[in-house]
Amino acid sequence: MARPRDSATLREAVRSSGFTPSTRDMDGLVELLGDPEEAVVRGSEQAIVRAASGGAADAVVRLLASLEQATPASRARGFRVVGQLAPRDEPSARALIAGLADTDARVQRAAAHALGRLRESDAAKEIASALLAKWDEVPELPLARAVAEALGKLGVAEARERLTATEGGDAELSRIASKSAAMLKRDASRGEESEVVGDVALDVDVELVLACRGGLEAIVRGELLERCPGARPVGPTILGSGEVRAHWRGAPSALMSMRTMLDFGFALPAERVQDEAAVEAACVRSLASETARQILEPLTRGAVRYRLEWEGKGHRRGATWRVVHALTALRPAWVNDPTSSTWNASVRVARGEVRVLLTPRRLADPRFLYRLGDVPAASHPTIAAALVRASGCRDDDVVWDPFVGSGSELVERAKAGPYRRLIGSDLDGGAIATARRNFEAAGVAGVILQLADATLHSPDGVTQILTNPPMGRRVARDGSLADLLDRFTDQAAKVLVPGGRLTWLSPLGGRTAARAEAIGLRVVLRQSVDMGGFHAELQHWQKP
Repeated sequence: MARPRDSATLREAVRSSGFTPSTRDMDGLVELLGDPEEAVVRGSEQAIVRAASGGAADAVVRLLASLEQATPASRARGFRVVGQLAPRDEPSARALIAGLADTDARVQRAAAHALGRLRESDAAKEIASALLAKWDEVPELPLARAVAEALGKLGVAEARERLTATEGGDAELSRIASKSAAMLKRDASRGEESEVVGDVALDVDVELVLACRGGLEAIVRGELLERCPGARPVGPTILGSGEVRAHWRGAPSALMSMRTMLDFGFALPAERVQDEAAVEAACVRSLASETARQILEPLTRGAVRYRLEWEGKGHRRGATWRVVHALTALRPAWVNDPTSSTWNASVRVARGEVRVLLTPRRLADPRFLYRLGDVPAASHPTIAAALVRASGCRDDDVVWDPFVGSGSELVERAKAGPYRRLIGSDLDGGAIATARRNFEAAGVAGVILQLADATLHSPDGVTQILTNPPMGRRVARDGSLADLLDRFTDQAAKVLVPGGRLTWLSPLGGRTAARAEAIGLRVVLRQSVDMGGFHAELQHWQKP
């Protein structure tokens, strides 16, 4: 049987981030938790976690056994590690419960913090009873803070009144107790109804912000003003890459006629701030404003449940809880709930302004339910819809998608207006089968689907080509993409009838535009579009 590593060897080993020990080393690792060098302590903690996560099933058992004879400093750090591992078994929970009665205050606090992370434990009720009992003993201040935090994380409903009643001179304990009470209130309300009501019309003007793929802003703006009578232009309608704004009055469900947008939200009036310290107060004022209430309450059935996000700022948990605490005092019926929210409240700080965008999270979006199947490199349907709008629709159109993929371009063309015939072709039989399923789901009948090479196929009478060809970043990796696009451009010029047009996404915009003009096609539009990680060029050509 292999012997455990000696102390010096183990001390050196834990300095490596790749070291994963055996459970036979647990006694030595626990001893190192009391090492005077912080780097060794951290390395030991991480090594123990890796041992348990790497499949050493008895690692927690061995750890707890080793802690029984360890120094108080090692026991406290060991309990911290147990909390990270969050074991579900009852013996581990009981060992931590026993730690609440340890003679060392550090061990007590570490045990309380660890117990707060065992929400999924088989001994959850026993843990809750132990923490409540410890709270009722009115422990010393540092332990009281740890217990209050654990009660909130564990979701002990019976603790809510006790925590709410917390008074006294310690501001930190009051803050922790208030936060935990808010978490318990949130948990208790999760069974209540909360959903966005799409067919309720707002009776006030609000600022609407539409999100889209970067480069499609002008197309989205045109569709908004055409399809949604409740929208009116306001100031610069294009806010930046991927954002379009307008004044809006109406029901959110009406916006589902927009096929080129990704999402939408309602912007609250911006607040000027002098420095970073004023951001949180401005955020609270914005969310507590009458404008926010006039949006959130009429459009929500049940409690308003919101998630606060800081755009480009990370989680900012401390700031989030301070804002939530202040907002709860002003809007007590609203619930902050990061996991089951009905609304996102996204905070943007830029150019000395704080701006909050309210985005519905639980609003049915029926636009693209036809997508029962997909294929690699297929268009996002909002991009397919944008291609259709850029190309335009004629009643006598014979539409060909030579790289049909999952069929989004032809479905979106069918939904946009009348046509004479739809034709889809592809070299991949699986793509043809997927497109057929999607056409049936979309209720688009009579599409002619053919297994054919786009550079050779010649359908009759084509007036419109709509397509998303292979993109080099995702599909063509053998250097043949440029040649493929050249040959297809030549074929498109032959297939299109006079006056016909081609609208597509080109991964080699400059090359394909030059090729089109060289063979007599007129380039009407070139627009760079964000494809999600790289850009392609939306191009619209016409044949004289």
